[in-house]
Amino acid sequence: MSSIVDWNALSLNAAVGELAALLGENLQVRVVLVSGSGEVVELGGTGRGDATLFDVFADTRGRWGSESERVTYAQTVRSWVQACQEVDEEVGRVVVDSAPGFCAHLYPLRYQGERAAVVCAGFVNAESAAGALESIRAVLPRHVLEAIESGEGPRVPQLGREDRRWMDRIGERIAQVMTLALSDEQAPTYEPGAQRFAGMLGASEPMTRLFGQIERVARTNSTILVTGENGTGKELVARAVHRHSRRRDEAFVAVNCAAIPGDLIASELFGHVKGAFSGAHRDRAGLFEAANHGTLLLDEIGDMEPMLQTKLLRVLQEGTFLRVGDNQVRKVDVRVICATNCDLEAMVARGQFRQDLYYRIRVIELKIPALRERGDDVELLARHFLSATAKRHGRGVKRFSDSCMTYLRRYKWPGNVRELENEIERLAILSGDEEVIDETWLSRRITGEVEATPVVDLKGYNLPEAMALLERQMIVEGLERTGWNKTQAAKDLGISRRNLIRKVAQYALEDDRNG
Repeated sequence: MSSIVDWNALSLNAAVGELAALLGENLQVRVVLVSGSGEVVELGGTGRGDATLFDVFADTRGRWGSESERVTYAQTVRSWVQACQEVDEEVGRVVVDSAPGFCAHLYPLRYQGERAAVVCAGFVNAESAAGALESIRAVLPRHVLEAIESGEGPRVPQLGREDRRWMDRIGERIAQVMTLALSDEQAPTYEPGAQRFAGMLGASEPMTRLFGQIERVARTNSTILVTGENGTGKELVARAVHRHSRRRDEAFVAVNCAAIPGDLIASELFGHVKGAFSGAHRDRAGLFEAANHGTLLLDEIGDMEPMLQTKLLRVLQEGTFLRVGDNQVRKVDVRVICATNCDLEAMVARGQFRQDLYYRIRVIELKIPALRERGDDVELLARHFLSATAKRHGRGVKRFSDSCMTYLRRYKWPGNVRELENEIERLAILSGDEEVIDETWLSRRITGEVEATPVVDLKGYNLPEAMALLERQMIVEGLERTGWNKTQAAKDLGISRRNLIRKVAQYALEDDRNG
């Protein structure tokens, strides 16, 4: 397999940024690069003035329209990808009508068999604006339509022939610049063997095997259990399953079962009726109804309360449920994906998780490898995160020194991909305008230069105050030792993850860390 392009790094080309910003500022169009694999990279930053209606659609991953006639941003991107893959070699521009009425112009580019295109989107042709705007209005959410009618909502740019001709000249020039950059010896590409799959990147055998498993199970309706350590990307895997399934044009809804208090999660999942409990001032649909015909991810399923496990089992077996406080049985068609970093089999043995529910959600198990098991993927991901962070924060192209990369490869990454991504963002920001990042910028836990732990001076404190100081210090040390992997830190400290999260909030440790 040939190398794949690092589109994030390529988008940092100065000429590309200036030309794309010129289009955004003058015509209020959205300028992106879409690859043949469906990756979308913004070009030219956010140089537009007031937000357009297409910005609202794209930035919220919009789902507009009725139940029977729905329009999604994902559908729009797929229409671009298909046009990009089907265009002939000699064609310099492709016009695509993007539902529900927007226009887009695509300017193709190619590199070693890879296909991609620069896309200028989110406008309507001035000559046919009336019909296009009527089609768009017909599917708008009510609150957006009301804002537009009051004069306070986003507008739709209307481009005449001269504006479109000028846009085409600039768009084709951006594609030419990017094509020339790809032909250069320093083109930002990944090593041979790398694969990009639904937002994930990997070249190691465990990840290649996982990609294949996702493709095989995605088009079924089977319930899936995604397992893996914290920070490995369980939600990414769930989204990949949804993206490759027959439900991809419907909603993907994710909920963290550990983040919602036990007395509220039933209402969150199943909804409630007015007066069901204190504060229930109106009927409210739950997440199962929001995900109807789509996919619902139940993350941290191991933290679900026993009573709720019983209700979940009923939904999975019969597809029916009751809202809290209601006696009307409701039916939904939802594909459920569960995710956990817990050993559910051990929890079943201890009586902490229902055995029948365990077997019901574990029809298919997708196990994500820890980052330490992925070999050279550490370098691959580090380079990817570096270019993505540089793009996001407006930095120039950066690279790692050999010694810095040696430290990154050697470290065990207890927080997995999330810890790596956070570390790379930190490096990209702290290194400022330096092009080469060396090991001096790395966190001490990675280089092994750990400071001696300061002794807490307890003089002048009473017993409760002293115990609170010691508790705070132990929690901080545990979090730093695990790269802020709360699940692992909780295990090391001998407390539950929920209790640790409560302590972190109590001592404002997240604020101290960000500060």
